[in-house]
Amino acid sequence: MDATIGITESERRYRVLSLDGGGIKGTYTASVLENLERLSSKRISEHFDLIAGTSTGGIIAIAIGLGVPLRQILELYVERGPEIFPAPAPGVGGKLSSLWRHTWRPKHSQEVLAEALDRVIGGRKFGESQNRLVIPAFNAVTGEIHLFKTSHIPAYQMDCQRPATDVALATSAAPTFFSAYHDGRGGVYLDGGVWANCPAVVALTEATAKLGWPAEQIDVLSIGTTSTPFDIKRNKRRAGLFGWNKGVVDVLQQAQSSGMLGVARAMTGQRLLRIDAVARPGRFSLDNASEVSDLQALGENCARQNLETVCQQFLSDPVEAFTPCFDCSSVSANWLESA
Repeated sequence: MDATIGITESERRYRVLSLDGGGIKGTYTASVLENLERLSSKRISEHFDLIAGTSTGGIIAIAIGLGVPLRQILELYVERGPEIFPAPAPGVGGKLSSLWRHTWRPKHSQEVLAEALDRVIGGRKFGESQNRLVIPAFNAVTGEIHLFKTSHIPAYQMDCQRPATDVALATSAAPTFFSAYHDGRGGVYLDGGVWANCPAVVALTEATAKLGWPAEQIDVLSIGTTSTPFDIKRNKRRAGLFGWNKGVVDVLQQAQSSGMLGVARAMTGQRLLRIDAVARPGRFSLDNASEVSDLQALGENCARQNLETVCQQFLSDPVEAFTPCFDCSSVSANWLESA
């Protein structure tokens, strides 16, 4: 029975799932979701009206929309993570060689990531998603933000025919870690994390401005990829380029996430549930695949801690099934080339 029967539009609740970026730390996100689904016996894909995901969160969001079992999504990280993010060869020589490569070229192979994604997603199109999706990226040609969207309003038709792997590779093309993604049609994209690593506000903007859902009727489940306690040491406060090093990126991402979550909470009247785990500095990194087992265990623990709240707020009843405004299966393979 449709749980929305008898509910007026002013009473309806809309549920949004927001998934952060974070490289191999997406293992944590996938584990949280897989364990929530397993422990509740409720399919995550059937309980959210809109899903937004950036970078590794975008990969997970796309796979969920295409009906890939969460167990299989988690296995992508656990089993293929060491291939996608290989560790340097043992010894000082191996570390120096890896550092030298990373100085001049992307640290990891986009082709390896593409092959791993293809095994999970296959040749399916982005428009085959059974969930409304919003996937941030950055257009390296125009210098503008880019959002890949399913056809959840009539104006959205351009992305439906894209291979789902193209969108996944575009949103996860993290500078210095992977090459910018060339889609074969003149488009060049960088990781959506450069501007929306936490896509909660992106999702809420889509929900309110494009779909017309009242902000006061929206509940958001936001899942991070672990974080560290905030700390800018005194020596960094007056430091230059070498003193800050990659710490600049950490500060920018933490500031962005804090700001976006604050705006999202204000927009929803605090109806945002954030699931994340705080880890000591240096324990997890974007491409350290040796820690996937710990990330998986941490995700399971956080799922158990938040299970009751998530079930009450997000998994009580399935949402209305999503029917795309544009049927990509009825369009010829040449449509994208001529669009």
